[in-house]
Amino acid sequence: MSKSGNEFFNNPKIGTQSTDHIIGLEAFRRSLEKHFFAEVSIGNYGPKEESANLIIDLRCNLSLDEALFYINKPSPCNGPPKKSDEEKTILFLLAYSELKELNGITIDISELTISLTDTTILISKIYDQSIVDQLENIFTELINHKVYYTKGLSETPFEVFIPVFEEDTLESDAKLKNIVSDNNTTNDYFGFWGMYYDQTEEAGIYDLNSKTIIFGDIQILSE
Repeated sequence: MSKSGNEFFNNPKIGTQSTDHIIGLEAFRRSLEKHFFAEVSIGNYGPKEESANLIIDLRCNLSLDEALFYINKPSPCNGPPKKSDEEKTILFLLAYSELKELNGITIDISELTISLTDTTILISKIYDQSIVDQLENIFTELINHKVYYTKGLSETPFEVFIPVFEEDTLESDAKLKNIVSDNNTTNDYFGFWGMYYDQTEEAGIYDLNSKTIIFGDIQILSE
């Protein structure tokens, strides 16, 4: 039975705000749609007009296998590939950089959701500009660990939450006590990911260090 992944959201939201004050947002959205062959929606949870905390949802008609292959392969071309064609993540970062340059306000990405045909990947902000800073590394680790979090390529999780943190109340459990994180750092992206599988009732935590999946009744830290 499928379960909702709401308990994996690390940052409760205060409600969607207007995007009218963000210059070039529509061009940014169209650029993402063009480069990723996706339907893209963008929201803003910034509490005031002097800032923007973007929520980006890319909906792609690709499986996880196809998406990871596509993201990390150069675009076909007749001559030598341009730098911007070397990796699709670079195209994302260039478009985002152009958006920031157009605006005199603070812009960050609060959440990036990639909705595929067989899974949804939700990447959450853990420090200023953390998603942009670590996006390429996250995709690399999604590739490197794929055989482990898909249970030997036998089952793709239908939801993946990057990263997750565990409540202090579970410190008594030896398997889970190291999930607690007091300070958000770069390494937190590569400690624990939340997973939901169709054939498993319980939520799972994938431990990138031990390459194992921990199942249990998990309550995720809210900030």
